[in-house]
Amino acid sequence: MMNNRFKTAIIGCGGISLTHITALQAIDNADIVAICDIREDRLENAAKLCPDAAKYTDYKKLLAESDAQIIHICTPHYLHAEMAIASMLSGRDVYLEKPCAMNRAQAQEIIDVSDKTGKKVCVSFQNRLINTTANAKKIADNGELGKLIGGKGIVTWSRGGAYYTESGWRGQFTTEGGGVLMNQSIHTLDLLYYFLGEVESVKGHASLDKNFDVTEVEDTAQAYIRFKNGSTAIFYATNCNVVNSHVEIELYFEKGSLLFRDDELYRCSDGKIELVCKNENLLNGKNYWGNGHIRMISNFYDAVNGNNVYYCDIRDAVQVLEIIEEIYKGSDIRPENI
Repeated sequence: MMNNRFKTAIIGCGGISLTHITALQAIDNADIVAICDIREDRLENAAKLCPDAAKYTDYKKLLAESDAQIIHICTPHYLHAEMAIASMLSGRDVYLEKPCAMNRAQAQEIIDVSDKTGKKVCVSFQNRLINTTANAKKIADNGELGKLIGGKGIVTWSRGGAYYTESGWRGQFTTEGGGVLMNQSIHTLDLLYYFLGEVESVKGHASLDKNFDVTEVEDTAQAYIRFKNGSTAIFYATNCNVVNSHVEIELYFEKGSLLFRDDELYRCSDGKIELVCKNENLLNGKNYWGNGHIRMISNFYDAVNGNNVYYCDIRDAVQVLEIIEEIYKGSDIRPENI
């Protein structure tokens, strides 16, 4: 296996970038040589963790001057496509935070440039590589519970007005692209797709029920999804709960079911419920951020090295945007030009 070291730059030094920095410092083939943010306070906080990195406030200047080979994009959603395309056109591979773009059309523009330049783009659907997902995939693939026939995904979290107003970009369709669908529950939708496969149809609805005085994006959504293999799934997500409750995904088989509950996987069969495994917390920070990032980033760097390893290619990440867009079509909340 090839193991060349790569020089890396991080664009966007908000909260999620700290997880990227910690992950990059944990793998053995990455050196952070540049960081960038338009806010000096965030730039200085990131610099404390990687003091040898050059500091930029203009990402275009970073791309022009830095010798970074891989670019991590950790910026607000509306900048993802622009920055990913600019990075590839400057000769870099890209690790891109979710969502990969504001809509399916933007994602296709990124794919087109990837095809043109030969540069790779990994989307950070890191929950595909956590322990619970890996163990559930083994059980599903070996057929011990029979055919996979359906699924359920539930996210009931709490987000108050300050969450939207303090960021400067959340809560607006033109900058965030959406609310609970594009942000909090996108990983849950991705795992339903990851297990159940290509989507045939989506019937759903999205609404703004709680924070209508400070935001325009949806805080509640639901959907009924049909997959091409004949399976179906129901999905519900809201930011209107009074607490951040457990994220639950359930997969239904002919002979039982698998239940993801936060960081635990349970097997339900033969009248028994047993714990299969737990996710270890590899990185500091929120559990739903840290557990899989180090694996996805490590795999992506191995792939850029020319090794045949799995990572979430952008071509396999756009299906989630298509699901989300179909849910929006069942509502009148998101403008058509987003």
